Amino acid sequence: MRLKKWLAGVLALAMVASMAACGAKGGDTETTTKAAETTKAAEGEKEDTTAAPETDGEVYTIKIFDKNSGTRTFDDKVAVELMKRTGVNIEVVNPTGDPAEKLSLMLAAGDYPDIVLMDRSSDIVNQYIEAGALVALNDYFDIMPNVVERYGEVLNKSVYTDGKNYYLNNWYGVDPDPVNAFVMRHDLMVDLLGEERAESDEPFTWEEFVDLLKAFKAKYPTIDGAETYPLVIAEPGSGEINGAFAGANGVKTMYVNEEGNLQYACEDPGFLNAIHEMNELYREGLLDPEWTSNASEQFTAKLSNTNVFGFAGAWWGAWTPNAALDVIEGSSVVEGVSAHYLSYKVLGEGVSADETTYSGRSTLGWDAIGVTKNCKNIEAVCKFIDYVASVDGQDLLLWGIQGEDWDIVDGVHTDINNVVENYNADPSNYRDQTGICKWTWFVGNARHEDGTATRIYYNEMSETAKYAYQNITNAAYDTADFAGLQPAGQSIEALNYQAIKDIFDQYYPKMVNAASVEECDAMYAEMISEMNKNGKEEVEAYMNDLYQARMELWGMK
Repeated sequence: MRLKKWLAGVLALAMVASMAACGAKGGDTETTTKAAETTKAAEGEKEDTTAAPETDGEVYTIKIFDKNSGTRTFDDKVAVELMKRTGVNIEVVNPTGDPAEKLSLMLAAGDYPDIVLMDRSSDIVNQYIEAGALVALNDYFDIMPNVVERYGEVLNKSVYTDGKNYYLNNWYGVDPDPVNAFVMRHDLMVDLLGEERAESDEPFTWEEFVDLLKAFKAKYPTIDGAETYPLVIAEPGSGEINGAFAGANGVKTMYVNEEGNLQYACEDPGFLNAIHEMNELYREGLLDPEWTSNASEQFTAKLSNTNVFGFAGAWWGAWTPNAALDVIEGSSVVEGVSAHYLSYKVLGEGVSADETTYSGRSTLGWDAIGVTKNCKNIEAVCKFIDYVASVDGQDLLLWGIQGEDWDIVDGVHTDINNVVENYNADPSNYRDQTGICKWTWFVGNARHEDGTATRIYYNEMSETAKYAYQNITNAAYDTADFAGLQPAGQSIEALNYQAIKDIFDQYYPKMVNAASVEECDAMYAEMISEMNKNGKEEVEAYMNDLYQARMELWGMK
C-alpha cells in the first residue's frame, strides 16, 4: 500500500533535468535557456480538425487559468486570430499573485475554470487528480487526432496510476537541445589548433583535450599580467558531479545496471572515469584550484577576464562573459576572430560520440494542462486543444500570422517585416504587443519539417548558440525515467537518502583534488563503504521498486 500511495504521488511530479539549470520555459519565453528546437516535427501540415462548437448560435467561452500569464490580457492579434479560427471566446484567468496559492484556493472552493495550466513539478497536479477535479482525456482522444499523433509516447509516460491521462504536457517530447559542453575561447582555439580544426564539429578525444590545455598553459602562462586558467568549473552541485564531465563519460542521473535495476550514478563505471579525468586535470595544474568555491557570481566574473581558456558546464554560461569580452579592447589574440566562448564535445576515455550524455532533458515537459469537471462543453474544449496542439495552431502562437509575420519562402518558414529583428530588440514588449510567443500552450520540443525552429525568434542563432547546436549532437537522454523516485518525508529511506547525499558532497571534491590516482580510488572506495553503512542498498531497493513499477505502467517492461 505504501508503494502504491507513493507511486501515485511521484507520477504527478515533474522532472527538472539534474544537470542543467534550464530556466522557466512556460513563462517569459525570451529568457528560457533553450536556444532552439531540435527534434523532428510530425510529418507534413496537419488538417485543421477543430470546428466551432455547437452552442445553439452562441459562441462558447473557454476560461483558462495559466500560471504563467501574470497580468497579461488575451486581446493581442494572435489571440484574436486564434479565437477567430476556433470559433470560441477565450478568457484567461490570471494568477493575481502566487499561482500555487491561487490553484489551491480554486481547488478548495471547487471554483476552477474549464482549463488549468499548472506546474507539473508541484503536488497540486496530484491533488487535482485525487479530488476528481480533472477530466480523464482518454475518452476524447478520438476527437483530438493532432494530440494523439504529436504527443505519441509522451501520453504513455504521463498516465496516472489508473492508466488514464488527466492532463497534457507542455514543452513535451524528446529535447536534444544542447546543455553541457566544454566551452572554449574561439580565438585561442584558432591560435593553438588552426581555423579548420577549431571550427570543426569533430569531437576531441580526452588525450587531445588534455594536450590542448597543456599547450595553452605552455604558450600563455600569463595574459594581461594575470596567471591563466586552462579550465574553470563552478562549485560542486549537491549530489552530482560536473555535467560536462558526466556527459563526456555517458553518466546519467541514475545508473541502470546490466540486470536492468536502478542504482546511484556513482555505481556507473563512467562515473569513476569522470572523476579520474577531473583529478588528472587538477594534478596537472590545468583545473582552477579554486573550483570548489566558485559560486555563480565568482564563476562568471572569472570567465569575463582575458586569462581563462575555457570552462566545463552549461553552454549558456558563456552569454555574460562573451558580452564582457566584447568590450575589452584587444581581448582576442587572433585578429578578426572573436574571443567568445564556444562549445566543443570531448569524449571520455573509451566513450564514443553517440554514447555521451551532455544533454539530459525530460520528455514530460514543464507544465500540466488539464480540463476540469466544471467544463460545460468538453467536446468544444477538446477540439480547441487539438487545434492549438496542431502544426497550424503552434505556428500561430509561436510564429504569428502567416503573410504578416512570416511566410513560406522557397519551401522554408521565413520571418518577414523584420519580425525576428524587432522581437530580439525588445522581446518582452514585442511579445506582449503582438502576441507572438506570448501564449505558450501545448508546446512540443520540435522543429518544422523544413528544419526551422518552432519559435520564430530562434530562427536566427548567435555564434554561441550555433556552435552548441553544431557540436553537442547525439548527446541527449530522457531524464523522465528517473524523475521523482527519491524518497521524501521522514521515512527511514528519506533520512538515509539525505545522509548518502551528504556523504557524496563530502567526498566529491576530495576525490577530484586527490594527490594521486591511488588516493582518488581509495577515497572512492571509502565513499561507497560509507554510503553502504548508511543504507545505500536499501534506498536503491526503494527507488528501484518505484522504477520497475513505473516501467511496467508505461509499458516499457
